[in-house]
Amino acid sequence: MWRTLSAPEQDLVAARIDSQDPFNKYGAHAGEICESELPFYPGARLLRVTNRTPAVGSRYFIQHSDDLVPLHRLPEVQSFCDDRFGLVQDSGTAADYFRFAHYFSREGESTSLVEAPHDLRIDSSSSPERRQAIAFIKPLEITRDKDGVTVTACTFDELRSRLYRDRYRLTPGQPLELLSREDSGINLGRSFHDRQLQIGRPDLTVPHHIAASTE
Repeated sequence: MWRTLSAPEQDLVAARIDSQDPFNKYGAHAGEICESELPFYPGARLLRVTNRTPAVGSRYFIQHSDDLVPLHRLPEVQSFCDDRFGLVQDSGTAADYFRFAHYFSREGESTSLVEAPHDLRIDSSSSPERRQAIAFIKPLEITRDKDGVTVTACTFDELRSRLYRDRYRLTPGQPLELLSREDSGINLGRSFHDRQLQIGRPDLTVPHHIAASTE
């Protein structure tokens, strides 16, 4: 869950951001700075820095002890952070770890996660196409094994207005891998979708199970 920093906290964070990067001044130009805990990186918090000009978008940073890492400068965010901050992966952190990995992956640049119909503001009174989408959308399904997790997730491509059901492999220290994609065949037109990263979603229960180990 995101928490908006108080004015004194925001001033401290903004000053530190700009001391590392005085040219861009993301801190000085911030409209709002929010934080979220990252349970899969113990002791780390994710900072979302929005710009006063909405079209500029947000920048994300991870703060851990004396580290303040600008994620927009990293070619592979999740694999870098796994090594830098010490990944803890279990049934309680797997969903948020996947959300983080997907958002900052190449796949996350083109599609956004859809974990429930209200993520696209779809309800049962919508058009036939949207009612079909309600039946297609499923919550994350996560299978853990000794090497990582396999996740089935619904995604939405805004440019194509298409809804997919994707299967991913997430292995610590390695970039997220798309294994397969099922096209719903449903064109949702200009649907609303939230491009913000959502950590610790309280509105959803994610099914997990542990796969049998194979030697």
